[in-house]
Amino acid sequence: MPQAASKRDDKEVWIQTTNVQVLLTALECGLSTTALFPSQNAGLAGEWRKVGRFSPLALTEDGTVTEEDGDFYRAVGITLKVNGPEDVDAIARMAGVEPLVVVDSSAWRIIPAENLVAKFGATDESRLFSVSETAKDAEAMFEALETGVDGVVLRTDDPAEPRELAAYLKKRGMIGGGGEAPGKLELTPAAVTRVETVGTGDRVCVDCASAFHPGEGLLVGSFATGLFLVHSECLDAEGYVNARPFRVNAGALCSYVVTPGGKTAYLSELRAGDDVTCVNGDGGTRVMTVGRVKVEQRQMVLVEAESAGKRFAALLQNAETVRLVTAPGEEEQVVSVSTLDVGDRVLVHLQEGARHTGLKIVEEEWYEQ
Repeated sequence: MPQAASKRDDKEVWIQTTNVQVLLTALECGLSTTALFPSQNAGLAGEWRKVGRFSPLALTEDGTVTEEDGDFYRAVGITLKVNGPEDVDAIARMAGVEPLVVVDSSAWRIIPAENLVAKFGATDESRLFSVSETAKDAEAMFEALETGVDGVVLRTDDPAEPRELAAYLKKRGMIGGGGEAPGKLELTPAAVTRVETVGTGDRVCVDCASAFHPGEGLLVGSFATGLFLVHSECLDAEGYVNARPFRVNAGALCSYVVTPGGKTAYLSELRAGDDVTCVNGDGGTRVMTVGRVKVEQRQMVLVEAESAGKRFAALLQNAETVRLVTAPGEEEQVVSVSTLDVGDRVLVHLQEGARHTGLKIVEEEWYEQ
C-alpha cells in the first residue's frame, strides 16, 4: 500500500488505465504495483486480480483517493485540478495539510511544477504527485527542480509508456532492478597493511536478482568511513567452483554495505527485496535488488588497509572466490584474499563522518580497534 504520510528517496508510480496490458507491463518491468481506478472503472480492480498482485486505489467523484481498510475505505490523498495560476496557489497551501496531493491538469507545465515541488519539498508532512499521460511527461515531472515530484500517476492505455518510464527510472536509480544509480562514487587506492586469519564468524553472501559484470561488486567494511570494493563471484575459480554471477560473498554479519541514496546498512539488516549499490572499478554505480541473504559459519580473514593516513578493516571469508578489486596499475584487476599480501593496493571508498541508522552524521574523529 502507498505510504501517504512519509517521503521516500525513490520515486513512486501509479497506473491508471482501462487496458489490462498496461498494468501487466508495469508489473513485469517493476515499475508499479499500484493501480488507480476512477469510480466509473471500479469493477476492473476485481477483474484484473488474475494478472498479478497489485494494490488497487479508488478515485471518488469528488477527487478523494481511497484504499481498502478491512470492510471500509480510508482516504490517503486528494486529486486537484489546475486550470490557472490561482489553482497552483491553492494547491501550494495544501503542503503540510494534506498527506498526499495529486495534481491533474492538461495545462501542467514546468514552472507550476517547480513552484509546487519547492513548496512541498519544504515539508515532510505531504507528498506531491502529478498525472502524466506519457513517459516523457512523467520524466519532466521527476526532474523538476532536480528533486522532482514524489510520484506520478501514469494515465495511459499504451503498454509502451510504462516500459519506457521504467527504463528511465532504472537508469536514474530511482527504482531497483539493476538500473544505473545517479553519479559515480569516488574510489581511492589503499595499501594493505595486515592480512590475518582470525577464526570463524557468520559470513553473509548477498545474492541479487540481477547478474554482476566483471569488475563489479559491493562496498563493504567494518567502518562506514572506509569501505572495500569486494568483487562478485561472476569469475570462475580455475574450474574448481562454478561462477555465481548473482553473488557477492560480502563478509561478516556486522559489516557495513552501501545502499542507494548514499546510505549504508549492516549486512545483518539486508532482506529479500532490499536494494544495494553495485559499484565497478571506475566508480560507476547501479542499483541491484537483493534476492536472498545466505548466512553461514565460516573461517574469516581480517584485512586492514591504509589510505590518506587512515586505517580501515574488513572481515571476509577465507576463500579463493572472495576477491578485492585492485587499484589501477596492479598486475591483476582483482586479488583473492587467499593470495592477498601486505603492500598490495586495493580500492576503497572513503566517506566523511560517522553513521547513525545508516545516515551520515558529523562526529569527532575516532577509531575502533
